[in-house]
Amino acid sequence: MNRRLRRHPWLAEAAIVAGLLLLPLLFWWRLWALDPADRAAIPEGDFTGQYYPLQLFAARELAAGRLPAWDPYLNGGQPGLADIQTGAFYPLNLLPNLLLALLDRPYTLGLLTAQVVLHFSLASLFTYLLVRHLVRRAGARPPAARFAGAVAALSFTYAGYLTSFPVQQITILETAVWLPLVLLFLDRSIYSSNPLPQIIPAGMALACALLAGHPQTALYLLYVVLAYGLFHVLRFPFHLPRLIPILLIPMLGVALSAVQLAPSLAFMARSTRAGLDYEAVAWGFPLAEITHLLYPGYFGGSPQYVGLLPPVLAVAALFLKRVRREAAFWVGVALVAFLLAWGGNTFLYNVAYLLVPGFAVVRNQERIIYLFSFAVSILAGYGALTLVQPLPRPVRAGFRRFGRALGWVALVFLALTALWYLGYLQGQQEGVAINLFEGVLRHQALLLFLWGGVVALFALRLRGPARRGGLMALALGLIWLNLFTVNWRYNQAEPVAGGPFPRTGLVAFLQEQPGTFRISSSGLLPGGSSAGVVYGLEDITGNTPLRLAAFQQFEERIGSWRLWQLLNVHLVLSERDLDGPGLERVYEEGGVKVYRITDPLPRAWVVHDAVIADDEGAPALLNVQEFDLRQTAVLPPGRPLPALSGGPGGSAQVVESAPGRLVLTASLAADGLLVISQPFYPGWQARVDGRRVPIYRTDLLLQGVSLQAGTHRVELTYSLSPLPAILSAVALLGSMAGLALTRRSGTGP
Repeated sequence: MNRRLRRHPWLAEAAIVAGLLLLPLLFWWRLWALDPADRAAIPEGDFTGQYYPLQLFAARELAAGRLPAWDPYLNGGQPGLADIQTGAFYPLNLLPNLLLALLDRPYTLGLLTAQVVLHFSLASLFTYLLVRHLVRRAGARPPAARFAGAVAALSFTYAGYLTSFPVQQITILETAVWLPLVLLFLDRSIYSSNPLPQIIPAGMALACALLAGHPQTALYLLYVVLAYGLFHVLRFPFHLPRLIPILLIPMLGVALSAVQLAPSLAFMARSTRAGLDYEAVAWGFPLAEITHLLYPGYFGGSPQYVGLLPPVLAVAALFLKRVRREAAFWVGVALVAFLLAWGGNTFLYNVAYLLVPGFAVVRNQERIIYLFSFAVSILAGYGALTLVQPLPRPVRAGFRRFGRALGWVALVFLALTALWYLGYLQGQQEGVAINLFEGVLRHQALLLFLWGGVVALFALRLRGPARRGGLMALALGLIWLNLFTVNWRYNQAEPVAGGPFPRTGLVAFLQEQPGTFRISSSGLLPGGSSAGVVYGLEDITGNTPLRLAAFQQFEERIGSWRLWQLLNVHLVLSERDLDGPGLERVYEEGGVKVYRITDPLPRAWVVHDAVIADDEGAPALLNVQEFDLRQTAVLPPGRPLPALSGGPGGSAQVVESAPGRLVLTASLAADGLLVISQPFYPGWQARVDGRRVPIYRTDLLLQGVSLQAGTHRVELTYSLSPLPAILSAVALLGSMAGLALTRRSGTGP
């Protein structure tokens, strides 16, 4: 077999690539187990309650032949595609959704689960390709390069970071996996005499990261890409053409993703995430979680955990003179990311907050542990070379001392085990209810076992003629056993009967109600606050980080009753007793009561009077019980008042209602203002009898259209500017043409 591999080295390459691509099926085997009794599911949380509804909405809209531009099911209606976490243009979302539309198949939770497994495969493949390339450039022979790539791929993919919260918050996972591929093509472009064939795929990979739907992770990715490019360019005498890849790759990535970035940035600027202060963004890991470097999961999840052998190999990389400078770069990345992950708990974050673009606008700084995990994995790939290739004479003595030091560390761990055991016995004698040492001992036992394997590996390496294949197998086996044992149970739970979105009697009752209206679910629908998307119920509740700041202020400043009226709420869900004037209990299930508003406002109504009030004074007017919403509207100052007669009322009827489109007929005896219960937001356009008319911001949040006496057809549509799409289309066509030309000339990647 070995002779055959030497004759056909591509067989070894194919075997490693196939193994890396298929290994996630083993890690996640319970998600697809053939025996239903063995099957698990990703636990309910953001994965089911936030990301599945967003993805489902995008898939349904594409199947209906529409862009998912406006989502009427969340928060009374808000931009859909502009919520970047929808990932509507991310290729690995868009292509499956188009295929489902073509085949007339529904989008299911199983398809979102498959995305998790797929992206674990991509993380392994891309990391393998990057590290194999880097060590080959450093002079390693192909077998050693393949081994180094496999070590890095296992370390990054199955360490504590990717296996923890990025699974629940899948857009983090989908963004993070593209970093090694961007770096691969960036590195090749820097060291190539013809960089264009490498710049194009690097820009396309970066665009995939930007489109995947997690701006914070994409920001961290950009930091590393720019730092890596500058680090390598500055290694040479200044030569302007070497800067071209560093400039063109981000420009191409942004241009390709402009179709998503432009509406998302506009939405973010009007969302509750705009203008966050230091206290809101400085959160990170609590300092106690530093223990997760050795004791994963002791305080919960363990995104800081990178195993035991990978950090040891990362240190060993410093013994390789040829890669010492590059290793120093990745050591710097690891240290900076590790310290920043604690947020305001270390002062370094304050420096980044003041000086580094982006740190002042994103929350949850613990997510930058992503770069620590990645950097340690790259270093582990370099360090793996010390196991399989000769070391230079000047560093051999130091490497031996390093190997012996690992044995002394094992003795320290044994001493700690004895100390923890004494603490456990003392707790047993004192009868403490929660013996903290018991948990430590469970972790310590695994640590001792795995550290014994690390010591044995280096002992075999230091003893002299050990078979290279055996050392490779032992190292890969240790990493695999370590990371799979610690992390494989995270994000897997027993499936819930009926799934997270069962069609209960409550859901059926709500779906059977006629007319165009909204509900106020208070998050009590089966499946959570965004379940209205799944059930096709327009809700004033939603589980999404991006929501209009104007809508949140409206909720906070307008009383419940007026809020329900203005937002066209007909049914209110509550666990409390709300029986009283104006509310009629019409259904109850499992402690959830449904109340019908006895005198609700429709989706649109006509008023003939208006008062002027700024955003500070408008809530006071709207909250006055005597204020007649059906007769008078509140308009902001700064625009001419529409023509209003002050005369008799009119009526409006919904003719057509679809996401991003509302068609009404209105009949007025005198000039008036048609108030539409729909959030005022740029992109909405109104036509009256085919003629474009302006939209007034009305009653603080809603839309208003001026109408003359008579009967009219009113069309309201939401559309996005075509310019970002044109830019992305031009960039994509240019990229494809560039790739075709470079392949024809024989200089392709």
